[in-house]
Amino acid sequence: MSTKEVHDVVFVTYPKLLFIWPVILAGFIFWPLAGWISPEAPNACETLGWIYILLTGLVLLTLGVDVDRNQAVFWVVLIAALWIGGRWLADVKGFTLFGNIYRWFASLDVQYHRNYGLALSIVMLVPYLLMIGWAYINNKWRITHNEFEHYSFGKMDDSLGRGAKTIRTSFPDVLELLLGLAGTLIIYNATGTKELRRIPHVMFLPFIRKRLNKILERTAITAAEMEEEEDDDEDL
Repeated sequence: MSTKEVHDVVFVTYPKLLFIWPVILAGFIFWPLAGWISPEAPNACETLGWIYILLTGLVLLTLGVDVDRNQAVFWVVLIAALWIGGRWLADVKGFTLFGNIYRWFASLDVQYHRNYGLALSIVMLVPYLLMIGWAYINNKWRITHNEFEHYSFGKMDDSLGRGAKTIRTSFPDVLELLLGLAGTLIIYNATGTKELRRIPHVMFLPFIRKRLNKILERTAITAAEMEEEEDDDEDL
């Protein structure tokens, strides 16, 4: 089966405001859910409240800090060690530190307020949509076999000329990867010794990189064919 030939790859880069989408979405989804909950089941509203708090915390961390792979592994190992240590203390020593913490949080009786969540989502949706529209106008990239073009206000305001390039992808923030498969696209010269452009916050970067590989493969084949033609001309 022949694969579809890729002539260009177009994508948009966004500011970090993009990653507030879980909180916006939760407000719209939880509004009918909270309305269907019976007054005789208050624990359901408490569950929605804690889910909303955890989503908000995740979004704030994504906006505020960059957690690389090593840091993420460290925190996962630390949390697992604390949990295992807490279970050991409870079973062997009868010291229920984490149990006491859990009971304290449970005593707060957190409840999700559907109108609050919906209102907040509507308010945040306005700048969110404006941000997406602005990004499409001001931060669009188009990569072809020959050029790397950046478009701003409908015109090309930056371009890397013809010639071979090396493209590398990195994921400096595990949280951005979690919330949008987002990462950074780095463009080097042909030898990979000089960084030419760094494009952050590229959504769905693994899929974009897969399409870019097809263009790079074709560029490499074209460059090799040109070198062979030049050698043939010199022989003649």
